[in-house]
Amino acid sequence: MKSLKVGVIGVGGIAQVAHIPNYQKIEGVEVIALSDVNEIKLKEVAKKFSISKTFTDYKELLKLKEIEAVSICTPNFLHKEQAVASFKAGKHLLCEKPLALNATEVEEILREAKKSKKKLMVAFCHRFDATSKILRRFIDRQELGEIYYVKASYLRRRGIPGLGGWFTTKKYAGGGPLIDVGVHILDLTLWLMGSPKPALALGSTYNKFKDQATDGGWPPLFTRTADKFTGTFDVEDLATAMVKFENDSTLFLEASWAGNSETGTSISLFGTKGGAYLNLPGGGGEELSVKFIIYKEVGGDLIDIYPQIPSQDSYYDEISHFIECIREDKEPLTKPEEMLNVVKIIEAIYRSAEKGEAVEIR
Repeated sequence: MKSLKVGVIGVGGIAQVAHIPNYQKIEGVEVIALSDVNEIKLKEVAKKFSISKTFTDYKELLKLKEIEAVSICTPNFLHKEQAVASFKAGKHLLCEKPLALNATEVEEILREAKKSKKKLMVAFCHRFDATSKILRRFIDRQELGEIYYVKASYLRRRGIPGLGGWFTTKKYAGGGPLIDVGVHILDLTLWLMGSPKPALALGSTYNKFKDQATDGGWPPLFTRTADKFTGTFDVEDLATAMVKFENDSTLFLEASWAGNSETGTSISLFGTKGGAYLNLPGGGGEELSVKFIIYKEVGGDLIDIYPQIPSQDSYYDEISHFIECIREDKEPLTKPEEMLNVVKIIEAIYRSAEKGEAVEIR
Protein backbone atom coordinates (compact mmCIF):
# COMPACT_ATOMS: atom_id res chain seq x y z
CA MET A 1 0.00 0.00 0.00
CA LYS A 2 1.33 3.42 -0.98
CA SER A 3 2.02 5.64 2.03
CA LEU A 4 -0.36 8.59 2.27
CA LYS A 5 1.47 11.61 3.65
CA VAL A 6 -0.33 14.20 5.77
CA GLY A 7 0.44 17.66 7.14
CA VAL A 8 -1.23 19.25 10.18
CA ILE A 9 -1.70 23.02 10.42
CA GLY A 10 -2.12 24.14 14.03
CA VAL A 11 -0.80 21.90 16.83
CA GLY A 12 -3.07 22.83 19.75
CA GLY A 13 -5.37 20.62 21.79
CA ILE A 14 -7.50 19.06 19.06
CA ALA A 15 -4.46 18.31 16.89
CA GLN A 16 -2.67 16.57 19.76
CA VAL A 17 -5.71 14.70 21.09
CA ALA A 18 -7.55 13.77 17.87
CA HIS A 19 -5.75 14.37 14.59
CA ILE A 20 -2.06 13.49 14.92
CA PRO A 21 -2.35 10.35 17.10
CA ASN A 22 -5.18 8.90 15.02
CA TYR A 23 -3.48 9.48 11.68
CA GLN A 24 -0.52 7.63 13.18
CA LYS A 25 -2.72 4.67 14.10
CA ILE A 26 -3.80 4.07 10.48
CA GLU A 27 -1.68 1.72 8.41
CA GLY A 28 0.01 3.42 5.49
CA VAL A 29 -0.61 6.97 6.75
CA GLU A 30 2.28 9.19 7.80
CA VAL A 31 2.18 12.67 9.33
CA ILE A 32 5.36 14.19 7.90
CA ALA A 33 4.99 17.90 8.71
CA LEU A 34 3.50 20.29 11.25
CA SER A 35 2.90 24.04 11.21
CA ASP A 36 2.14 26.51 13.98
CA VAL A 37 3.01 30.15 14.69
CA ASN A 38 3.92 29.15 18.26
CA GLU A 39 7.45 27.90 17.64
CA ILE A 40 8.01 26.62 21.18
CA LYS A 41 4.88 24.48 21.09
CA LEU A 42 5.62 23.41 17.52
CA LYS A 43 9.00 21.94 18.48
CA GLU A 44 7.53 20.26 21.56
CA VAL A 45 4.72 18.57 19.61
CA ALA A 46 7.05 17.53 16.78
CA LYS A 47 9.32 15.82 19.30
CA LYS A 48 6.40 14.20 21.12
CA PHE A 49 5.04 12.60 17.93
CA SER A 50 8.43 12.07 16.19
CA ILE A 51 7.67 14.37 13.24
CA SER A 52 10.75 15.88 11.61
CA LYS A 53 9.47 18.73 9.44
CA THR A 54 8.13 21.88 11.09
CA PHE A 55 7.11 25.29 9.76
CA THR A 56 5.95 28.48 11.46
CA ASP A 57 4.41 29.51 8.11
CA TYR A 58 1.72 27.06 6.95
CA LYS A 59 2.32 28.09 3.32
CA GLU A 60 5.73 26.42 3.47
CA LEU A 61 4.08 23.18 4.59
CA LEU A 62 1.68 23.36 1.65
CA LYS A 63 4.62 23.59 -0.75
CA LEU A 64 5.64 20.02 0.09
CA LYS A 65 4.54 18.05 -2.98
CA GLU A 66 4.59 14.72 -1.17
CA ILE A 67 1.79 15.85 1.15
CA GLU A 68 -1.59 14.72 -0.20
CA ALA A 69 -3.85 15.79 2.67
CA VAL A 70 -3.91 18.33 5.47
CA SER A 71 -5.79 18.88 8.70
CA ILE A 72 -6.57 22.45 9.71
CA CYS A 73 -6.68 22.75 13.51
CA THR A 74 -6.22 26.50 13.90
CA PRO A 75 -8.45 29.24 15.40
CA ASN A 76 -11.69 29.76 13.49
CA PHE A 77 -10.77 33.05 11.82
CA LEU A 78 -7.91 31.36 9.93
CA HIS A 79 -9.94 28.51 8.44
CA LYS A 80 -11.06 30.24 5.25
CA GLU A 81 -7.64 31.52 4.25
CA GLN A 82 -5.90 28.24 5.02
CA ALA A 83 -8.60 26.08 3.41
CA VAL A 84 -8.50 28.04 0.16
CA ALA A 85 -4.69 27.88 0.14
CA SER A 86 -4.80 24.12 0.75
CA PHE A 87 -7.02 23.50 -2.24
CA LYS A 88 -4.94 25.80 -4.44
CA ALA A 89 -1.95 23.67 -3.41
CA GLY A 90 -3.80 20.51 -4.47
CA LYS A 91 -4.39 18.99 -1.04
CA HIS A 92 -7.35 17.05 0.37
CA LEU A 93 -8.68 18.80 3.46
CA LEU A 94 -10.07 17.86 6.86
CA CYS A 95 -10.98 21.11 8.63
CA GLU A 96 -11.93 21.51 12.25
CA LYS A 97 -15.34 22.98 12.98
CA PRO A 98 -16.69 25.47 12.11
CA LEU A 99 -15.61 25.42 8.47
CA ALA A 100 -15.57 29.24 8.49
CA LEU A 101 -16.95 32.28 10.31
CA ASN A 102 -19.79 33.04 7.87
CA ALA A 103 -21.65 31.76 4.83
CA THR A 104 -19.69 33.93 2.40
CA GLU A 105 -16.43 32.36 3.53
CA VAL A 106 -17.90 28.86 3.35
CA GLU A 107 -19.09 29.45 -0.20
CA GLU A 108 -15.59 30.53 -1.22
CA ILE A 109 -14.12 27.37 0.30
CA LEU A 110 -16.71 25.20 -1.46
CA ARG A 111 -15.90 26.82 -4.81
CA GLU A 112 -12.19 26.14 -4.37
CA ALA A 113 -12.86 22.55 -3.26
CA LYS A 114 -14.96 21.90 -6.35
CA LYS A 115 -12.38 23.52 -8.61
CA SER A 116 -9.53 21.47 -7.12
CA LYS A 117 -11.50 18.18 -7.24
CA LYS A 118 -10.09 17.34 -3.82
CA LYS A 119 -11.96 15.97 -0.79
CA LEU A 120 -13.36 18.39 1.79
CA MET A 121 -14.58 17.19 5.16
CA VAL A 122 -15.46 19.07 8.35
CA ALA A 123 -14.43 17.41 11.63
CA PHE A 124 -17.91 16.82 13.06
CA CYS A 125 -16.82 13.93 15.29
CA HIS A 126 -20.26 13.35 16.86
CA ARG A 127 -21.56 11.94 13.58
CA PHE A 128 -19.17 9.08 14.26
CA ASP A 129 -20.39 8.32 17.80
CA ALA A 130 -21.75 4.77 18.02
CA THR A 131 -25.10 6.09 19.30
CA SER A 132 -25.40 8.57 16.44
CA LYS A 133 -24.81 5.87 13.84
CA ILE A 134 -27.34 3.51 15.44
CA LEU A 135 -29.95 6.27 15.65
CA ARG A 136 -29.35 7.26 12.04
CA ARG A 137 -30.00 3.64 10.98
CA PHE A 138 -33.35 3.68 12.85
CA ILE A 139 -34.22 6.89 11.01
CA ASP A 140 -33.10 5.56 7.60
CA ARG A 141 -35.41 2.55 8.12
CA GLN A 142 -38.28 5.01 8.63
CA GLU A 143 -38.88 3.71 12.16
CA LEU A 144 -39.36 7.24 13.50
CA GLY A 145 -41.41 8.46 10.54
CA GLU A 146 -41.47 12.20 9.88
CA ILE A 147 -39.25 14.06 12.35
CA TYR A 148 -41.04 17.34 13.01
CA TYR A 149 -39.61 18.65 16.30
CA VAL A 150 -36.20 18.37 17.94
CA LYS A 151 -34.66 19.67 21.17
CA ALA A 152 -30.86 19.83 21.22
CA SER A 153 -28.59 20.98 24.05
CA TYR A 154 -24.89 21.21 24.77
CA LEU A 155 -24.66 22.60 28.29
CA ARG A 156 -21.81 23.13 30.71
CA ARG A 157 -22.00 24.55 34.23
CA ARG A 158 -18.45 25.93 34.25
CA GLY A 159 -16.63 25.00 31.08
CA ILE A 160 -15.21 28.06 29.32
CA PRO A 161 -12.37 26.96 27.01
CA GLY A 162 -9.04 28.78 27.09
CA LEU A 163 -10.45 31.65 29.11
CA GLY A 164 -8.93 34.88 27.89
CA GLY A 165 -7.46 33.28 24.76
CA TRP A 166 -8.71 33.01 21.19
CA PHE A 167 -11.77 30.92 22.15
CA THR A 168 -13.24 33.85 24.11
CA THR A 169 -12.20 36.58 21.65
CA LYS A 170 -14.87 37.34 19.06
CA LYS A 171 -12.57 38.48 16.25
CA TYR A 172 -10.72 35.16 16.41
CA ALA A 173 -13.52 32.71 17.30
CA GLY A 174 -16.57 34.40 15.77
CA GLY A 175 -18.61 33.77 18.92
CA GLY A 176 -18.84 31.71 22.09
CA PRO A 177 -20.42 28.33 22.88
CA LEU A 178 -22.81 28.46 19.92
CA ILE A 179 -19.97 28.36 17.39
CA ASP A 180 -17.71 26.26 19.61
CA VAL A 181 -19.77 23.37 21.00
CA GLY A 182 -23.24 24.28 19.72
CA VAL A 183 -21.97 23.75 16.18
CA HIS A 184 -21.42 20.06 17.02
CA ILE A 185 -24.91 19.40 18.33
CA LEU A 186 -26.43 21.53 15.55
CA ASP A 187 -24.68 19.56 12.82
CA LEU A 188 -25.58 16.21 14.38
CA THR A 189 -29.22 17.24 14.77
CA LEU A 190 -29.54 18.47 11.18
CA TRP A 191 -27.98 15.23 9.93
CA LEU A 192 -30.43 13.14 11.95
CA MET A 193 -33.33 15.28 10.70
CA GLY A 194 -32.38 14.58 7.09
CA SER A 195 -30.74 17.98 6.47
CA PRO A 196 -33.87 20.14 5.99
CA LYS A 197 -33.37 23.63 4.57
CA PRO A 198 -33.45 26.33 7.26
CA ALA A 199 -35.92 29.19 6.82
CA LEU A 200 -36.10 31.28 10.02
CA ALA A 201 -34.17 31.76 13.26
CA LEU A 202 -35.01 33.49 16.52
CA GLY A 203 -32.06 33.66 18.88
CA SER A 204 -30.86 35.11 22.17
CA THR A 205 -27.37 35.30 23.62
CA TYR A 206 -26.20 36.07 27.17
CA ASN A 207 -22.94 36.73 28.99
CA LYS A 208 -23.79 36.52 32.69
CA PHE A 209 -20.56 34.91 33.97
CA LYS A 210 -17.97 37.30 32.59
CA ASP A 211 -16.93 38.53 36.03
CA GLN A 212 -16.90 35.12 37.70
CA ALA A 213 -15.73 32.93 34.83
CA THR A 214 -13.35 30.04 35.39
CA ASP A 215 -11.33 28.16 32.79
CA GLY A 216 -12.95 24.91 31.70
CA GLY A 217 -9.75 22.98 31.09
CA TRP A 218 -9.96 22.79 27.30
CA PRO A 219 -7.69 22.77 25.44
CA PRO A 220 -5.91 20.42 27.89
CA LEU A 221 -3.35 22.31 29.93
CA PHE A 222 -0.49 20.18 28.59
CA THR A 223 -1.26 21.45 25.06
CA ARG A 224 -1.01 25.17 25.94
CA THR A 225 2.77 25.57 25.90
CA ALA A 226 3.70 29.25 25.33
CA ASP A 227 0.13 30.24 24.42
CA LYS A 228 -0.63 33.91 24.99
CA PHE A 229 -3.78 35.01 26.81
CA THR A 230 -5.00 38.61 26.61
CA GLY A 231 -7.83 38.18 29.10
CA THR A 232 -10.48 39.10 26.53
CA PHE A 233 -13.96 37.63 27.02
CA ASP A 234 -16.28 39.42 24.59
CA VAL A 235 -18.45 36.50 23.44
CA GLU A 236 -21.61 34.91 24.88
CA ASP A 237 -21.59 32.22 27.56
CA LEU A 238 -25.10 31.02 26.56
CA ALA A 239 -26.93 30.98 23.26
CA THR A 240 -30.46 29.74 22.68
CA ALA A 241 -32.57 29.66 19.53
CA MET A 242 -35.59 28.34 17.72
CA VAL A 243 -35.05 27.42 14.06
CA LYS A 244 -37.86 26.80 11.57
CA PHE A 245 -37.27 24.81 8.39
CA GLU A 246 -38.88 24.89 4.96
CA ASN A 247 -40.55 21.51 5.64
CA ASP A 248 -42.25 23.08 8.72
CA SER A 249 -40.11 21.16 11.23
CA THR A 250 -38.73 23.00 14.27
CA LEU A 251 -35.50 22.85 16.24
CA PHE A 252 -34.98 24.24 19.74
CA LEU A 253 -31.25 24.70 20.33
CA GLU A 254 -29.19 25.76 23.35
CA ALA A 255 -25.46 25.85 24.01
CA SER A 256 -23.58 27.13 27.04
CA TRP A 257 -20.13 27.27 28.57
CA ALA A 258 -21.42 28.42 31.93
CA GLY A 259 -24.77 28.44 33.71
CA ASN A 260 -26.61 27.19 36.77
CA SER A 261 -28.29 24.34 34.93
CA GLU A 262 -28.20 20.65 34.13
CA THR A 263 -25.21 19.60 32.06
CA GLY A 264 -24.57 17.31 29.15
CA THR A 265 -25.13 16.87 25.45
CA SER A 266 -28.63 15.72 24.56
CA ILE A 267 -31.03 15.40 21.64
CA SER A 268 -34.77 14.63 21.75
CA LEU A 269 -36.39 13.70 18.44
CA PHE A 270 -40.16 13.76 17.94
CA GLY A 271 -41.33 11.64 15.00
CA THR A 272 -44.72 10.51 13.73
CA LYS A 273 -43.84 6.79 14.13
CA GLY A 274 -41.42 7.02 17.03
CA GLY A 275 -39.07 9.22 18.96
CA ALA A 276 -35.63 9.11 20.52
CA TYR A 277 -33.65 10.54 23.41
CA LEU A 278 -29.89 10.65 23.34
CA ASN A 279 -27.70 11.95 26.15
CA LEU A 280 -23.92 11.88 25.87
CA PRO A 281 -21.03 12.87 28.10
CA GLY A 282 -19.31 15.99 26.82
CA GLY A 283 -21.04 18.80 28.63
CA GLY A 284 -18.30 19.04 31.22
CA GLY A 285 -20.59 18.06 34.10
CA GLU A 286 -21.54 15.11 36.22
CA GLU A 287 -23.45 12.99 33.71
CA LEU A 288 -20.94 10.39 32.58
CA SER A 289 -23.18 7.55 31.40
CA VAL A 290 -24.72 7.43 27.93
CA LYS A 291 -28.52 7.34 27.83
CA PHE A 292 -30.09 6.20 24.58
CA ILE A 293 -33.79 5.38 24.27
CA ILE A 294 -36.05 4.79 21.26
CA TYR A 295 -39.75 5.45 21.92
CA LYS A 296 -42.25 3.40 19.88
CA GLU A 297 -45.84 2.16 19.83
CA VAL A 298 -46.32 -1.50 18.92
CA GLY A 299 -49.79 -3.06 18.70
CA GLY A 300 -51.24 -0.21 20.70
CA ASP A 301 -48.65 -0.56 23.48
CA LEU A 302 -46.04 2.08 24.24
CA ILE A 303 -42.55 0.58 24.45
CA ASP A 304 -39.05 1.86 25.15
CA ILE A 305 -36.09 0.36 23.28
CA TYR A 306 -32.58 0.55 24.75
CA PRO A 307 -30.09 -0.24 21.95
CA GLN A 308 -26.82 -1.91 22.89
CA ILE A 309 -23.98 0.55 22.32
CA PRO A 310 -20.63 -0.86 21.15
CA SER A 311 -17.45 0.79 22.38
CA GLN A 312 -15.63 2.86 19.78
CA ASP A 313 -13.42 5.92 19.30
CA SER A 314 -15.26 8.60 17.34
CA TYR A 315 -12.07 10.57 16.67
CA TYR A 316 -10.40 7.50 15.17
CA ASP A 317 -13.48 6.68 13.09
CA GLU A 318 -13.62 10.30 11.85
CA ILE A 319 -9.97 10.32 10.75
CA SER A 320 -10.28 6.84 9.23
CA HIS A 321 -13.33 7.92 7.22
CA PHE A 322 -11.42 10.90 5.79
CA ILE A 323 -8.52 8.66 4.71
CA GLU A 324 -10.93 6.09 3.27
CA CYS A 325 -12.62 8.80 1.19
CA ILE A 326 -9.25 9.78 -0.29
CA ARG A 327 -8.08 6.23 -0.99
CA GLU A 328 -11.37 4.96 -2.39
CA ASP A 329 -12.53 8.23 -4.01
CA LYS A 330 -15.68 8.34 -1.86
CA GLU A 331 -17.69 11.39 -0.85
CA PRO A 332 -17.20 12.40 2.80
CA LEU A 333 -20.09 12.08 5.23
CA THR A 334 -20.28 15.88 5.57
CA LYS A 335 -21.83 17.25 2.38
CA PRO A 336 -21.29 20.79 1.00
CA GLU A 337 -24.88 21.95 1.53
CA GLU A 338 -24.80 20.63 5.12
CA MET A 339 -21.58 22.52 5.88
CA LEU A 340 -23.11 25.69 4.50
CA ASN A 341 -26.44 25.37 6.33
CA VAL A 342 -24.76 24.88 9.72
CA VAL A 343 -22.89 28.16 9.31
CA LYS A 344 -25.96 29.94 7.89
CA ILE A 345 -27.99 28.98 10.96
CA ILE A 346 -25.28 30.08 13.41
CA GLU A 347 -24.87 33.36 11.55
CA ALA A 348 -28.65 33.91 11.60
CA ILE A 349 -28.90 33.18 15.35
CA TYR A 350 -26.24 35.76 16.14
CA ARG A 351 -27.90 38.27 13.81
CA SER A 352 -31.29 37.63 15.42
CA ALA A 353 -29.83 38.07 18.90
CA GLU A 354 -28.35 41.44 17.88
CA LYS A 355 -31.57 42.66 16.25
CA GLY A 356 -33.92 41.27 18.90
CA GLU A 357 -36.21 39.72 16.31
CA ALA A 358 -36.55 36.66 14.07
CA VAL A 359 -34.52 36.70 10.84
CA GLU A 360 -34.90 34.85 7.57
CA ILE A 361 -32.21 32.41 6.45
CA ARG A 362 -31.53 32.61 2.76
